[in-house]
Amino acid sequence: MKHFNPRKAAASILAAAVVALPAVTASASIVSTPAGAASTINNPIIWADVPDDDIIRVGDTYYMVSTTMFFSPVAPIMKSKDLANWEICNYVCDIYANGDVQNLKNGKHDYSHGQWATCLRYNEKKGKYYAFFGSYGSNKSYICSTDDIENGEWNRVELNGMYHDASILFDDDGRNYLVSGAGGTCSIKEFNSDMTGWKSGGLEKQLFKTNFNNLAGEGWHIQKINGYYYIFGIAWPSGHGRLEFVYRSKSLTGNWESKTILDSGLGSYGSGCAQGGIVDTPDGKWYGLLFQDHGSVGRIPVLVPVTWQNDWPMMGVNGKAPLTLDLGTNKGTDLAGDDSFDYKSNDLALEWQWNHNPDNSAWSVTEREGWLRLKNKNMASHLLNARNTLTMRTEGPACSSYIKLDAKNMKPGDYAGLSAFQLKYGCIGVRVDDNGGKKVYMSVNSGSDVATTSNKIVAEQNMNGDEIYLKVDFKYANVNSDGSASNNIDKANFYYSYDGQNWTKLGQELSMSYDLKLFTGYRSGIYSYPTKTTGGYADIDFFEYDRQTWNGCNGSKVLSGTPVIIEPDENGYYFHNTFESGTDSWTGRGSAKVAADKTEFYEGAGSLACTGREASWNGASRALSSAVFKAGQEFSFSTNVKYTEGPASQKFYLTLQYNDGTETKYDKIAILEDVPKGEWVQLANTNYKIPDGATDLQMYVETDSDEYSFFVDESIGAVAGTAIDGPKAESVILGDVNGDEVVDSFDILAARKGLIAERFDDSRAERAADVDKSGKVEINDIVQIQGFVLGRITEFGKEA
Repeated sequence: MKHFNPRKAAASILAAAVVALPAVTASASIVSTPAGAASTINNPIIWADVPDDDIIRVGDTYYMVSTTMFFSPVAPIMKSKDLANWEICNYVCDIYANGDVQNLKNGKHDYSHGQWATCLRYNEKKGKYYAFFGSYGSNKSYICSTDDIENGEWNRVELNGMYHDASILFDDDGRNYLVSGAGGTCSIKEFNSDMTGWKSGGLEKQLFKTNFNNLAGEGWHIQKINGYYYIFGIAWPSGHGRLEFVYRSKSLTGNWESKTILDSGLGSYGSGCAQGGIVDTPDGKWYGLLFQDHGSVGRIPVLVPVTWQNDWPMMGVNGKAPLTLDLGTNKGTDLAGDDSFDYKSNDLALEWQWNHNPDNSAWSVTEREGWLRLKNKNMASHLLNARNTLTMRTEGPACSSYIKLDAKNMKPGDYAGLSAFQLKYGCIGVRVDDNGGKKVYMSVNSGSDVATTSNKIVAEQNMNGDEIYLKVDFKYANVNSDGSASNNIDKANFYYSYDGQNWTKLGQELSMSYDLKLFTGYRSGIYSYPTKTTGGYADIDFFEYDRQTWNGCNGSKVLSGTPVIIEPDENGYYFHNTFESGTDSWTGRGSAKVAADKTEFYEGAGSLACTGREASWNGASRALSSAVFKAGQEFSFSTNVKYTEGPASQKFYLTLQYNDGTETKYDKIAILEDVPKGEWVQLANTNYKIPDGATDLQMYVETDSDEYSFFVDESIGAVAGTAIDGPKAESVILGDVNGDEVVDSFDILAARKGLIAERFDDSRAERAADVDKSGKVEINDIVQIQGFVLGRITEFGKEA
């Protein structure tokens, strides 16, 4: 696996633009670190779903493991030098088991199960790292080990039985133990010396049972510090919030005493911070790493200082989880970001995880360079039973993700798109009708659990062309001036676009909710699945991610409520579409279809083919960004066109479709009266003024009367007055068939020769001979040329 690549330069104007997040910027106030407080960071240190944390320090590096349940790969390892800025560096395993439950097959699933509450420990004597977790999905537990935690492979041993919320202890005398349990009961069991199973005749007993009710105690973390054994746990007593407690004893088999060490929310957010262990810094400070239930975003890590009072590790500042921490940095953690899918092998960035085990034969990032391909090999009826959904965490306080989808190779019954992924999901995507027509749709889950899940389409529109941008905005909370979070907002909204700039909202606002039936926070999920027949596939060009600033992190861009000014390049171009590897945001208009083509091109090695036209207005269309192309201002536009079938010449238009506030209108940007067949010709206007008040701008290429296919290349939008090189149509004098600039009897002979042979020397001669402009040289044209030479007529027309 590898880290994220920069976005492809071929994304052109999209790469330069920052997309405003309507759901993010409406009421959020962004907290920034005060001037001069460069070492201050805000809690939560990670505003994303990273629950059941366990932390160790080896040398000057901290390592953390967390729960990701049914996602694959399994048990992410994160590293940090400062307890604030974390990055994923490895996973304990790609998959932990390979049954129907883990593979999402035959009606079975691992939702709310999978990898639970992994313990991470380092055995200094052996120079090995160990991770232990259990799964209710397989009813097994797993001992994993490696000598290279950041880059190494992990060995894995399976144990029968699920050991709940377990924690490893490597004791000073070389003996090894596991504590685990639920319902307030904590038990211990001894490993053998090589950590491959249980020690025959080893220690095995219940250590204690708490006196709490309701959620009486679990989430165990055992550590030995200064002669005491400490076992940390979490409880949620009736009528009370979650709290952190600890038991201690001088002997594993002796008496245990307990104390509540933290009973606190975080600022104005009341949910209790609990479940975790403690770690020391190289300079002797101590911290506890806990998590807090934080609405639909999930369970988020909270760091609290630890002070020792009579050998009790008391957490917080005056008993409270602090809103800020002095860690020597103000840089926090991003666990999501852009991906351009530019990979040399089928390895993905570590930030990605699949929903359940993937079918590795059904996805690729190499078959189409720079694209993620999701192949529809496994039948499904909705998002939650679709294999190979690729997911990434979302982050608070608010964030947005979007993709570019090529749906050209989807088949009837296929669904593909981008989701807000949880039980109560929302999808913005494309589906294909039985007749092959494509719909852009927004859907939700109308069921109450996994078994009753049903994909309810809330709204849909006919799709233009094959390529589309799909976006989800997530809004979780506002941030107060003191850094504390509001109560849950938990809303998601769904959008589509044909240019990646101008977004149309579709369907309803989703009220997100954290549901234990999945037991994970909301994620961005890229999906594609068949409902009727396999064999189709969806291609995704990139994943783009933005985040409202938190602890100096903002995903891929700094978000703000003000539009970003998009500057032209050194040539004065705002966009330059060359169609070398795709349709560059162009779509078909009406019945027309567009696709990248390698058989015809003016420059480079590709053009845009426009086929399937059933009327002259069916053509190739491109949306113009309102952030650049403003009403009432002048711009330079150019595109090259060519056709290879039909009449000797035809008339082409470069047209602007727009809305004037009351109705849709049309204006000609450029007109070419006489485009010759088989030649590239430029449609251009260096000083075209966009009509006052115009919105929803669509530029398209069309013809005057014919319905033949054509090609487009080198399409440019630029600063007004920018001269753009392009092929010019050779001028034609009607009747001058031999090209000597005089219409005489020799032209009669040349026209007669061409008519008899049904072939002219070149397209210019053929167009000159077609004096009645019928699109075909016939006897009537020769009669007219003869009449002109003899002085019987003074101009050419339809009739002889």
